Amino acid sequence: MSLQCLDARMLMWNIRRKLDRSALPISKCVIQFTLNDAPNAQVNYWLVVKPGLETDLCFQDPGDNVDLFIISELRAMTSAWMGHSSFATEIGKDAIALVGHSGMARSLTKWLIRSRFAGPADEAA
Repeated sequence: MSLQCLDARMLMWNIRRKLDRSALPISKCVIQFTLNDAPNAQVNYWLVVKPGLETDLCFQDPGDNVDLFIISELRAMTSAWMGHSSFATEIGKDAIALVGHSGMARSLTKWLIRSRFAGPADEAA
């Protein structure tokens, strides 16, 4: 994955794998990602976190209440996740918006673990 060849589905599969459920302020939640400039028709993704189960990545609305909406440009989310930028920088530029559960939004960089190539997180959301 790179910024020259953006792939929303690959990004979301990787984010699903790197979610630190123990750092989420609530144990059962739904997080909806809206990637505004995804190159394919699918722009909404849902992560469904339930205790004792593997985190699900859904390509269709699972029908559950959403706890946190993450609205982002695909390039901004990819850049922050890969470590080319930071979540704080992208949020500050309004390229990533967090709407919903304030505790989840505040602790974004604790539970949304960046790519192993990104190095340690250097900011809070």
